[in-house]
Amino acid sequence: MILTNWPEGIKKTKQREAIWSVLTDATKPITALDIAEAISDGTTWMSTIYRTLEMLETKGIITRTTIMGSDMAYYEITPHTHRHYAVCTKCGDIVPLHTCPVVEMPQELTDAGFTVTEHHLEIAGICKNCNHTK
Repeated sequence: MILTNWPEGIKKTKQREAIWSVLTDATKPITALDIAEAISDGTTWMSTIYRTLEMLETKGIITRTTIMGSDMAYYEITPHTHRHYAVCTKCGDIVPLHTCPVVEMPQELTDAGFTVTEHHLEIAGICKNCNHTK
């Protein structure tokens, strides 16, 4: 279950509420520019969006991700489990994976006495829409 109510201990402002609304409606990670385009009220500056995103990230409410081959940061409300993504190498579309394909750690890590504390996996390929436009 993803947190969708207003985060406790964070002061409400019109701009923060607009940013939060876009984040809670998003079905996949989005950029600050995506948020600005969704709000498009003319009163929310990019600097306000970035400051709000940084504050929410610092509090652990949202997660910031950078996708392979992109220098853009993507944001989503922090899921209760870790997530992986498939990314289209043509259009940049992101498909969140709701299950972890890493079922077990490689034996080499166990043999080396290595304790895994986290991992990141990103799958690159071509999405359905780009496959049809070859």
